[in-house]
Amino acid sequence: MNPVLEITRPSVCLLTVFGMVVGLLLLNLPYGVWILPLISAILICAAGNVINDCFDAEIDKVNRPKRPIPSGRLSRKAAFRLYVILNAAGLFAALFVSPPFFALAAVNSIVLYVYSARLKKTILGNLADTYLAVSVFIAPVLIKGGFYNILGSPLLILAVIPFFANYGREILKDVEDAKGDRKSGARTLPIVFGKSRAMRLARAIIIISAAALFAPYFKAVFPANYLIFAALGASGCIYVASLNDAPKMQKCLKVLMFYVLAVFLAFSI
Repeated sequence: MNPVLEITRPSVCLLTVFGMVVGLLLLNLPYGVWILPLISAILICAAGNVINDCFDAEIDKVNRPKRPIPSGRLSRKAAFRLYVILNAAGLFAALFVSPPFFALAAVNSIVLYVYSARLKKTILGNLADTYLAVSVFIAPVLIKGGFYNILGSPLLILAVIPFFANYGREILKDVEDAKGDRKSGARTLPIVFGKSRAMRLARAIIIISAAALFAPYFKAVFPANYLIFAALGASGCIYVASLNDAPKMQKCLKVLMFYVLAVFLAFSI
């Protein structure tokens, strides 16, 4: 893959698109208002992925040597310029959506930078990343409403599921990256509490996400036939929790996240 495209992590950006589209559909927002919010979300997500790799260049020499910067296919300076362009373009697009949407985009942009620069190497890093992942579900509320509209929105219920799934996956990624993280002086969960405890916590969170899959039915967001797909997703989560290989677990969980978002999308149409 072209290193400029690869460093933006298209698959992560695609998850962002799915989450946004689910919200746009559930709120019955006209297609005409979709373009700028989606462009903004994609650009800011891509910018966050790029700045993350800029700060992780030394760690990735150990954990992910084939990434664009450690492999030498893209310089850190060029990557930082790409980050600035993507982030500025994303905020510029958000400016024309609504003041609340722009405020969320600006906050997320700051959190992305602070996460990459500071928080990622701490226990709080997983929570910051999870907040960013969940925020795309509530962002559509801010296109036509204010922050006070979030609490009464069905999108808040849907956001609970990716919150737990993403948090569990982030812990598993820290377990996978523990060797490189330890060399860089990071204080992530597996380093502070040990890999075995981190794995147990990740499993517990994944099981919670499995149970949360049924919430959209009980909260009357989706109809009864949604339960079939929720049960399949929950079974997948239980299977992932039964594994003992962090890299395999987090990759399977990523596939499950795509599956759940596809189900959300199907039931939102």
